[in-house]
This record gives sequence, structure tokens and C-alpha cells, in this order.
Amino acid sequence: MTLDEQFASLILMVLMGMWIGASFSIYQRFIHPRKGRRWILLLTDPLFWIAQAMLAFALLLIVNEGQLRLYLILAAALGFSAYKAMFERPFMFLLEGMISAVVQTWRILSKTLFHLIIYPVYCLLKLVYILCRMTVNTILQSFLFLLIFPLKIIRGILRMVLPERWLLSIKKWTIRTEQNIIKWISIVTRRR
Repeated sequence: MTLDEQFASLILMVLMGMWIGASFSIYQRFIHPRKGRRWILLLTDPLFWIAQAMLAFALLLIVNEGQLRLYLILAAALGFSAYKAMFERPFMFLLEGMISAVVQTWRILSKTLFHLIIYPVYCLLKLVYILCRMTVNTILQSFLFLLIFPLKIIRGILRMVLPERWLLSIKKWTIRTEQNIIKWISIVTRRR
């Protein structure tokens, strides 16, 4: 391995240590549970470190054919400690600012979507529902009138023609029929 390859490997591992520090901060911000549900760390911690190791080895494979030496491990530790000492606070401040900007943008977009699209569609559907209900009620009321009006005319004619005892049974039958029709229509038009 030439001196240029060694120097490039050293710089790469210092930068990789900084990358591991930054990605570990991001990992702890998003994945690391504060309380309870610590069992999830049994799955996510090994996956995180395996991914970081695979990335480091893939980059080393490109630069120096995958040779891992003690000074490269020390360079990664140097990069990690440099990140923790100098860059963690500014990076976390920047990360929190980006997260809050994304959250605020999402809230604004969701509220805009709700007020410009979802709520007007809901109001239109509600209006259509009310108009359909009014139409159905009007049709059913007309139907009720057309059913009951002839029954009243027939009852009036039968009162003049038939004897009194027949009139009582017919009157009971017509009242029962009217009540059944009104009951049926009230069930159909009942508000839910």
C-alpha cells in the first residue's frame, strides 16, 4: 500500500468516525426510546452497528482494497471523539431546527389540504345528503298524501252507504292502515 493510499485511508476513517458520531446522534434522536419499550434496542442497536460497519468496510474496499489496520481504527475513534467534542452541539441544533421546520411545514400543508380540499368536499357531500333527504321526504309525503286521501274519500262514501256496525269495523281498518303507512314512512324518514 502506497503512502497516498495510507493517507487517503486515514482521512477516510477520520471522516467515517465523524459520520458514525453524527449518525449515532440521529439514531438516538429518532430510535432510542426514552422510557419503556427498551426491548426495541435489542433489534435496532445491532442493525445500526452492522450498517455502519458495512459502510466503513465498503469505503475501505474502494480506497485501500479493504485492508483494516490498527491506525485506521484509531483514526475512526479520533473522528468520533472530534465529532463528540466539537461538532455534536451545532449538529444537534441544526438537526432539531430541520426537524421542527419539517414538522411545521407538514402541519401547514396538512391544515391547508384540510381547509382547501377535505372540508369543502365534506360540506358538499353533507349538502348533497341533506338535499337527497329532503327529496326523499317530499316524495314520501306526497306518496302518503296520495295513499291516505283516497282512503278518506272511500271512508266518507262508505259512511253514507253502509250500516253503522260495518262502519265501525271499516273505520278501525282504515285507521289501522293509515297508522301503518304513517309508521312505515316515519321509519324510512327517521333521522339517524
